[in-house]
Amino acid sequence: MTEDLVEWDKEILDDICNKRDKELIQQVHIPIRKRADSWYRLFSDTGKFTVRSCYRMIKGENECPDRMFWNKVWNLKLPGKVVSFVWRMCKDVIPTAVNLISKRVNILDICAWCQTATEDGMEGLISVMPGETVMQVAKRFLFAGSKKQGSMFGMICWALWYRRNKLIWEKMIVSVFGIKSMALNMFSDWRKATEVIEGSSQQQQQKRVSLWSKPPDQWVKINTDASCDLAGGVTGLGCVARDDRGQFLRARINKVQVGYLPKLAEALSMREALSWTKGWSSSKCVFETDAKILVEAINADKDNQGCSTFDCIVDDCKELIKHFEEVLIVFTPKSANSVAHLLAKGAHSMSGLQEWICTAPDLIICNLTLKAN
Repeated sequence: MTEDLVEWDKEILDDICNKRDKELIQQVHIPIRKRADSWYRLFSDTGKFTVRSCYRMIKGENECPDRMFWNKVWNLKLPGKVVSFVWRMCKDVIPTAVNLISKRVNILDICAWCQTATEDGMEGLISVMPGETVMQVAKRFLFAGSKKQGSMFGMICWALWYRRNKLIWEKMIVSVFGIKSMALNMFSDWRKATEVIEGSSQQQQQKRVSLWSKPPDQWVKINTDASCDLAGGVTGLGCVARDDRGQFLRARINKVQVGYLPKLAEALSMREALSWTKGWSSSKCVFETDAKILVEAINADKDNQGCSTFDCIVDDCKELIKHFEEVLIVFTPKSANSVAHLLAKGAHSMSGLQEWICTAPDLIICNLTLKAN
């Protein structure tokens, strides 16, 4: 660790650590001011033991390697009953013959269609490769395909289950072409209905949308944001400073080779913005972020009693604030923080730390047009 720069010595880590250990070490936050060492519970937001955090750890809810997949499932643009079915299908908790028998329901485990194979999951209703699960098929459609293809996959799976239930309960055979037509029509009708509702709500939102506004006279406004890529193990940090006339002053981006969660990434972005700004301005500064929980934590009157990584970064922010004559930490909606967001996203394609003075980078020029409230 290089104490002067308060960061890990990357050359030493490269020499003595393997890739896994290096990534884990770099995730450990080094506070700006010295703190006494303390025990920290990894699976708790506060770093302290709670029964809830213990229960979630036992149930495996904290690790959840498929979190991105489940987020995609629940964000499918489909009727609620279809989304719920896709989730139950991937969890293998739909009432197939094998699942019902496991619940002590006295039935045969024979497939209703072929009358020979065992009905275990949706594998008999959709085409899967040998040794492949339905969840793996769903991942293929949701990650590799477009949003529309992912939604159509969920709708057709629900229609196939509907066809299976028609046969079992009503002895009615629905053709595959009929099921495909029903799924397409239902998907089309549902999209048209939601587009009408979303269209009216978007018009109302456009009236309420918040735009970036100039700071008070003789003040400087710094907007910060972060962009997380958990799968790629990269976090982009961006901040931009403008004066009381709305004119561009400076911008800075940094790429961190660690996939932080959004909450930590936003806090880290604010800390870097404070540290960066105090090097060239210590007078009147307004710092804006779209992370409300971070703003509340920094502006809290009581001392931070937590020992989590987030709490350590918040303490660092409070320590850095002492270097300014006057400073405000303010929440702003995402619509008013678009320039900082573009910088944070652009950091993913950059080699590392970059800074611009007086002349704005190309990726934000179009968005720097002042549209004050």
